[in-house]
Amino acid sequence: MKRYFVLAITVAFFNVCATNMSFAHSPSFVIVQDETQEAEVLLDKAVDAQIAGNSDALLQSLNAGTTALEKEAKADKGSFKDKLLSQVGVLQKLAPLVKSGLLKGDVFKKVVNTVKMLLAAKRVESLIGGSSLLSNVSNLTKNLGLMKMGMSALGGESQNQLSGLLSSAMSGVNSLSKGGMAAKAAEPAVKKQLGGLLNFVKGAI
Repeated sequence: MKRYFVLAITVAFFNVCATNMSFAHSPSFVIVQDETQEAEVLLDKAVDAQIAGNSDALLQSLNAGTTALEKEAKADKGSFKDKLLSQVGVLQKLAPLVKSGLLKGDVFKKVVNTVKMLLAAKRVESLIGGSSLLSNVSNLTKNLGLMKMGMSALGGESQNQLSGLLSSAMSGVNSLSKGGMAAKAAEPAVKKQLGGLLNFVKGAI
């Protein structure tokens, strides 16, 4: 009798382990991982889903991207917080349009590009507020590239001006990547250059 009881307990234990292992590889687990991605990545997925005509994937990525953006914005202590939270509100208003099929591609893409510029500006502001730019060249380059990806949201002369400022800023940051005394000496000028770029973005959006 005791032997059968022990056997039953052993079988139950392995069944629980198998269930937990199955859950770890289930689709819902993958979705949780997706929600930890950066807001701009999730919103790009939403844009791709809209182009493909997949409204379910569009709504899922839009909601996940909005949540990620709100989380990052609320954690910010810089001067772009309010502008980012404003874009969170805009994205939240777009969700009902997805459900009704009224969301227009050009409108959505412009909002996503605006978010990219503001996120990039927020991150650059954080980086230049640190102790040294020399150790953050790769992050600065990445976020200046993100800002460039979103600058079409401005259009007209503002876009042209931002393009010029970005080119100069990228050149300045690239000079820091060479390291040495020359990079150290150039750091204050590059920091000022980046500050001017951020001020332009604040005024343009």
